[in-house]
Amino acid sequence: MDLHALQKRAVDALMQHQVVASLMRGVVERDAYRCYLGDVYCYAQHSSQVIALAGTRLVPRHPPLAQYLFRHAEEELGHERWAAPDLVALGTGERELRSIRPSSPCMQMLALEYYYAAHDNPVGLFGWMFALESLGGIVGDRMAQALDRSLGLGREALNFLTRHAAADTHHSRDLARVIGEQVVEPCDREAFATMFSESLRLYCGILDHAGQGAAPWIVAMPGTATSLGAGSATAS
Repeated sequence: MDLHALQKRAVDALMQHQVVASLMRGVVERDAYRCYLGDVYCYAQHSSQVIALAGTRLVPRHPPLAQYLFRHAEEELGHERWAAPDLVALGTGERELRSIRPSSPCMQMLALEYYYAAHDNPVGLFGWMFALESLGGIVGDRMAQALDRSLGLGREALNFLTRHAAADTHHSRDLARVIGEQVVEPCDREAFATMFSESLRLYCGILDHAGQGAAPWIVAMPGTATSLGAGSATAS
């Protein structure tokens, strides 16, 4: 299993995506970034839970992988709080923050994570982790710099991207070592490869949704009003 080739595939897919390619040319809408962060905020709330769930199922079958997942679940705790101040800096109110719901591709990615963690081969979760952490570690800081230049953010609203760029650089190297040493059985490699491909596809779907900008991404709570994006009081 050529992890370097998979990492390159993930980075190439991201950099060639229309939203990211436009961003690197200095063309990006503020609402597109805010929409993307809404999904980030949603999926980050589940990362520790789904990783720990997969670790629990791997305890009897593969203790070294279980141990890694438990450690990583702790490291991922509270990362939605990295995204929250970015959303606030972009104009999201506290009530709006509490009522954010994931887009369709984000929901699908979460569902896939829980499916593998709870029902299928939990080793598959390493494919999702490797895809996302490869992107964060290699591309995250470049995206943050491009957003700062294009939107004039003054280094505000970039907390999640910059902190993940720093953390994921280490995480992706450590993760690659663990995968290379421990994910060796054919059934585990198949699960890993499937989750890697599906996670990359769905992450690009999240970017597609963000590129729409004005698509509804917040569900109005009873007795509240929303102000982000056209039609933001409509469920997505």
